[in-house]
Amino acid sequence: MNRILILLWFGFAFNPLMAQKYNTLGGIRVGDDFGLSGTQRIADKTTIDLTFQPGTFAGNRLLLLTANQHYPLLTKRLNFFIGGGLYQKRYENIFEKTQPIDEVSSPIKRSGIAFNLGAELTLGKLTIGVDYVPLVHFGNESYRRFYGTSGLSLKYVFVERESKTKKFFKDLFKKKDKKKKK
Repeated sequence: MNRILILLWFGFAFNPLMAQKYNTLGGIRVGDDFGLSGTQRIADKTTIDLTFQPGTFAGNRLLLLTANQHYPLLTKRLNFFIGGGLYQKRYENIFEKTQPIDEVSSPIKRSGIAFNLGAELTLGKLTIGVDYVPLVHFGNESYRRFYGTSGLSLKYVFVERESKTKKFFKDLFKKKDKKKKK
């Protein structure tokens, strides 16, 4: 029992040293509609995430740009994140479908602030993530100020991050260049 407690203590004590297992990700996100999502690490535990859903099936376009702060859970492969950013959403108004069929209704555009809360797991070169994104709209033309979307993403790791342990041993055993004598 003491060994387990010691291992857990070491896991939590050295937890701040851990970060994501990747530098660059790209893949699909399934939320209100199918879309594409890309993630780039910009600092030790900070990423920028760009999501685009073209509205192919549901008619709701979404462009979402967020900066996320990651917090590992026991390992750098499993982490949760919180963040915020900006969004632009365009969708068809389902309440105004009284016009004739051959007329095209103008879509409604919303933009505002997006918050992001989620978790992800990296297994090899594949990252599986789930997130919830509350959207806050500041325009005056609607009584509804808050929207929400959630999604499941499946991303491929294009550029891996070298682990600190591996980097340490590589630097430790690196051959030093001999200085040329003149």
